[in-house]
Amino acid sequence: MRIWAIISLLVVTCPFAGCLSDDNGYVWPEPESWDCSIDLSYNLSCSVYLGGLASPIVTLEHPENEELWIVELSGQITSWNGEVVSQVADLSPIVSNCHAEQGLLGMAFADTSNGSQTVLLSYIEEGSCDGPNDSDLLLSSATVNSDGTIDMSSITVLKTVEQPFRNHNGGHLLNIGNNEYLWGLGDGGSGYDPDGNGQDPHTVLGSILYFTFSGGEVSPILQGDSGSPFVLHYGLRNPWRFDLDSNDRLWIADVGQSCWEEINLVTMDNQANLGWAEMEGFQPVDDSAPCESSNENYSNDLGYTMPVATYAIREGTAP
Repeated sequence: MRIWAIISLLVVTCPFAGCLSDDNGYVWPEPESWDCSIDLSYNLSCSVYLGGLASPIVTLEHPENEELWIVELSGQITSWNGEVVSQVADLSPIVSNCHAEQGLLGMAFADTSNGSQTVLLSYIEEGSCDGPNDSDLLLSSATVNSDGTIDMSSITVLKTVEQPFRNHNGGHLLNIGNNEYLWGLGDGGSGYDPDGNGQDPHTVLGSILYFTFSGGEVSPILQGDSGSPFVLHYGLRNPWRFDLDSNDRLWIADVGQSCWEEINLVTMDNQANLGWAEMEGFQPVDDSAPCESSNENYSNDLGYTMPVATYAIREGTAP
């Protein structure tokens, strides 16, 4: 059967913005029930598509057999063929769950030409929950067995990104075709970007990375000396989700600090600075100032690319 694209709504008892772990690691909260209520004025309908999941964050359609693969923060990957749910992998032994923003953060089916099937995985590596963060963000590849499960022994680390704090990891992966991929990274964590990563194009933190994956290796696509060759766009706080539209424009959902969640629209051919941590929405960042009205007419003379839409954090929560 044909499995159509769906919108996943996740309801957990603890907001993603916090939930520090205890010494034994973060314990995933029990899912809360939700009656699927939705504002009818938006001409949308809602029904339960698939239940029994704990922390689903990504759904992907298998490129060959039309199964739906479901990725969970806890490290579980399952498949659904319309009738049966099957386990693809349990990555929890290699994934950190010390913080609610850590875990298995992204996956993409890789383009391969040799008949084998490979997936790319984005996750925070397992580490101690005591003291400062010692778990980095990893980009790895893995082979899919003929029975549809991931060969755990084949997992190979392709790139390691040091994470100074446990939050703001980003981690979303997107296959855009022709062996090219986008990978979103948060600013490194804490609050208000204490290390200034967002405005530093030489670090990969706070950025959308653009790379190829071929021959078991990742390589940057961009050329130039204005920063890291992997960085396509920067000035981001925590790009939780992004996607390309039919005109090859990149829509980025960036999580706000105190006032505004952002939706940004940029192209693939011109590097953009989205403004963090100088700007949050259309408002200059000031941790002591109240949240002002979103001013779409803000005079931008510093070259930042302003969002196409914002909404107040009090109206919705993201990581």
